[in-house]
Amino acid sequence: MVEVSLRATINLLNASTVVAISGGLRLYVAFLLAGKNMDIPIPLVMTLIVYSTYTLDRTVNCTEDEINRTEESNANKVFAYILVCICLISAVLILIQNRIFPLIPFFPVIIGFMYTKGFNIGDYSIKLKQGMGVKNFFVAFTWALTIVFLVYPAESLSLFLIFILFFIKSFINTVIFDFKDVIGDSQAGLKTMPVYFGESKAKLLLQLIQSSFHICLIVLAIFNLIKFEMFVLLYSWICGIIYISLYANSKKTIFRSIVVHGEWAHMLIFRRLAIQLSWNVFHSI
Repeated sequence: MVEVSLRATINLLNASTVVAISGGLRLYVAFLLAGKNMDIPIPLVMTLIVYSTYTLDRTVNCTEDEINRTEESNANKVFAYILVCICLISAVLILIQNRIFPLIPFFPVIIGFMYTKGFNIGDYSIKLKQGMGVKNFFVAFTWALTIVFLVYPAESLSLFLIFILFFIKSFINTVIFDFKDVIGDSQAGLKTMPVYFGESKAKLLLQLIQSSFHICLIVLAIFNLIKFEMFVLLYSWICGIIYISLYANSKKTIFRSIVVHGEWAHMLIFRRLAIQLSWNVFHSI
């Protein structure tokens, strides 16, 4: 039993690591799009915030989580709560040091708790996980707004488009991960998009959403109406097409999280290689 508990605890503490790192890299890309210089500690803040929010979400049990995440059922939650507190305090201290509003980390954490446990208004109980697309909307809205908070100040149109871009990317990512939890969500009575529409129609809807917005951004960039990097826009669009096609399904695969959440990592790697290649070609002429 001790061995099972230790393994479950490690699974719980490590489960949000990839998505947390992805959150930090996502903020880095947002700074690139905004044309702003970025201090290294700010993406670290985003990483700590994302880790805290998702680890807290996994620590607070829900019916569908007990079905979908049996490997974490015997975890020692005290360690998780302590680690969440350490991450939040660290994020607040970094923001204070950089003269940024220090309460930003608590916005996604509070929304995340409400998302998981819900809240009561009089005799009515409201849970953000219920309702088709509701949880995806709130998750996407929360992370897009948090990114805007951390990127601010910047040009108004850029901030608005950055918000929409990361809202759409986050929305799509949450729906993709709903595909693998169709059984647990169905048994818990949650009408997620894959449950409601089915795999094929939900996948087509995601492709339409992400392609239409990326095409609009690319057209705006071509006519120099926005200063977004064309490489970032094209890579985001093509990568989205690929991982929606491959991973918007209920099949179990270890690559889903790596490819979907790892988008920002390999985007930045290829961007760096492209810059270096352009530099070498320019100086060889």
